[in-house]
Amino acid sequence: MSRADEREAARRLAAVLDGAEPGDAELAATVRVLRDAAAVARFDLSETEVEHALERARPAGVAPPLSRARLRVAGALVAAAAVLAAAILLVLPFTSGPVDVDVQARALAALGSRGQVLGVSEVVRPGPGAGFPVSKRTGWIDPAGDRQRWTQTVGGTVVAETLVDHGRVTRYDPASGTAVVAASCAALASGCAESEDPIAFYREALAAAGPLRTHARTEGGRRVYRVTLPVERLADSTRILQVATLDATTFLPLRIEWRQLEAGGHARTFATIAVGSILRVDAGELTPGVLDLKLPPGTATTQLTAPGQPVQLLGVRRVALAEARALEPRPWWLGPRFRGSRAGDVAVVRYTGGTAVRIRYGRTTVWTYGRVVPPPLLGARVPLKTIPMNGGVARFYAARSGRLLIGERSIRGGTVAVTTPGNDTAFAALTVVRPL
Repeated sequence: MSRADEREAARRLAAVLDGAEPGDAELAATVRVLRDAAAVARFDLSETEVEHALERARPAGVAPPLSRARLRVAGALVAAAAVLAAAILLVLPFTSGPVDVDVQARALAALGSRGQVLGVSEVVRPGPGAGFPVSKRTGWIDPAGDRQRWTQTVGGTVVAETLVDHGRVTRYDPASGTAVVAASCAALASGCAESEDPIAFYREALAAAGPLRTHARTEGGRRVYRVTLPVERLADSTRILQVATLDATTFLPLRIEWRQLEAGGHARTFATIAVGSILRVDAGELTPGVLDLKLPPGTATTQLTAPGQPVQLLGVRRVALAEARALEPRPWWLGPRFRGSRAGDVAVVRYTGGTAVRIRYGRTTVWTYGRVVPPPLLGARVPLKTIPMNGGVARFYAARSGRLLIGERSIRGGTVAVTTPGNDTAFAALTVVRPL
C-alpha cells in the first residue's frame, strides 16, 4: 500500500471514530474491533495515584499542572492510541490489498535458474459443475533443454503419459495401447497445452506478462500473494485466466485456478490445481531416464503429418452409414441419435496428407482421423483440460474461433474428436462415443 493510500485509510478511520458513517463493511468491522478493544483497555486512576504521578513528572519551572479531568482524557487517549496501534497490527495482516514487493520477479526466481530441472507434483480438481474425477500429475520440466515429461494418474492408475523433447511430442494412452507422435506441437490439434499445464504454463505466463497487480492476504494463518495472469482472449471475447496463490515466504505457487471469463462478465472456474511440491534439481544430478518415455512393445503409434505442410481440402464424399461402417479404420459415432438429433451428413473428407470421416448430429459433429488433423479441429492457444475418462483420458480445448469446444480421445489408428458449442455436450459425447 502506498503512503498516500495509508494516509487516506487513516483519515477515513479517524472520521468514523469521530462518528461518521463507515461507508463499507470492511471499515465498519475494523472500527468495531478498535472500539471493543478500547473498551476493554480502559481503566480509571484514583486521585491519589494522579497526584503522585504529577509530583514525580513535574519538573521545576513548568506550567501549572493539568486538571484531573484533562489528565484522565489524556490517559484515555494514550490507552486508545496503544490499542489502536495493536489493533492495526492485528487487523492489517488479515486484509487484502496491493503490495509493493516485486512478486512477479521473485515468483520467477523461485522456479529455479538455468541449469536446473523442476520436479513437480500436483492434484487437479474439477471446478463447480465439472464432472471429471480428481487426478494427480507428476512431471519434470527442463526449461533450458526444452524437455518435459508428465504422468497423470487416477486412483493410482496411469491414464496418460506425455513427453516433449526439443519440440517433438509423444503422447501415450495406456488404456487404448496407442501413442501419437508429432514433430512439433503445431502438428497436434490441441497443441502441447497438456505438457504446459499448469506449472510450465504458469512459468511462461509469468515471464511473458507485463507488470501484474498483486494482492496480499492471509489464508489459514499463512501469508500469501494472489496474482492474476492473462492467458488468451478468444474470438468471441471469452478470456482465459490463471489466478495463482503464492506462498509469501517461498514465492512458490500453492494453488492455480483456471478461469473462463465470458463477454458478459460471468466467471467460471473449470479446474483448480493444488501444488504438492516443486523440487529444483541440478540437471547434472538428474537420474538417467527421468526425461525419457519408452513405449511398451506392440503400441499402435500414429505419426502425424509434419507441420509446415499445407493441409488443403481436396474433396467431400457423402456416404451411407453402411458404407461408412466398411471403412478402415472404422469411424466412430454417437449412435443413431444423440440428444434429439439423428446421425446425418456422413462424409469422407479428403485432405492433403490423409482423410477423415465426419458425422453430424445437429450442432454436434464427430470426426475420426489419423495422420492429418482436419483444419476445423485446430485449437486456440488455450490451456488444455486433460480429463480421465473410461480408463483413458479426454482432452478438451477451444477452437481457434472460440465458438466451439472440442473434445478428443486417442483410439487405435488415430483420434476421435467431437465439436460442439457446450461443455456438457462435449463431455457427454466423448463418454458415449464408440466405433460405428
